[in-house]
Amino acid sequence: MRSIRAALGAAATVLAALAVASPAVATETAPQPVVGVLSPAEEARVQQEPEKSEPVIADYKGKKINLAESWEGAQACTQVTGGAVYCFDSQQEADEALPSIDPVAAAENKKQAAQAGNRSEASATDIGDCNRVCLFEHSNYTGRMLQWYQSGKKNLGDWGFRDKASSGCVRRATGGVLVYDARSFLPDPYMALGNPGCYDFTKVGYPTGGSWNDKADYIEM
Repeated sequence: MRSIRAALGAAATVLAALAVASPAVATETAPQPVVGVLSPAEEARVQQEPEKSEPVIADYKGKKINLAESWEGAQACTQVTGGAVYCFDSQQEADEALPSIDPVAAAENKKQAAQAGNRSEASATDIGDCNRVCLFEHSNYTGRMLQWYQSGKKNLGDWGFRDKASSGCVRRATGGVLVYDARSFLPDPYMALGNPGCYDFTKVGYPTGGSWNDKADYIEM
């Protein structure tokens, strides 16, 4: 089976061109997302991905919750290095807890912040609460937030976030993120997000019209 990056070809090339060695602060000059439609062969494979459900169980207030069923009032959920998931009442709580739940990621964040310089000079689109790959419920980077430190494929239905993302950020050491909308009996669009950058999906054109608001089903990072 061909890899996603081999199958997409052009999208992979774009991601490589947009990737940088050390993430900087995301500003209004972030690279524009690249959008397109999958080939028929890759479309058939991607359409099956959202059907492969694997429950995402998170720690929240001392109990286990299944994110696909309910967030139980949580507002920010983080997958740390190694795959464990923790949820919190706010993005601030998630940031404050990171040194204890993922010390390696916290140290890397501190290093990246030093490289980025003074964040107060960044534009209004800089989102300090996202340090790797994030999706937000609202287009202004607010509402419920998912943040991943663990790479891989993410079926957003398992995270209780399918068709619910209105904005997102990418701040990785290298590489961008591919976002898919898996549709039945129709061509499946993709969106390639460059690194670093923060993106309002309501302003990203969808291949068949409209925007990418509330369209994301599945991502690869």
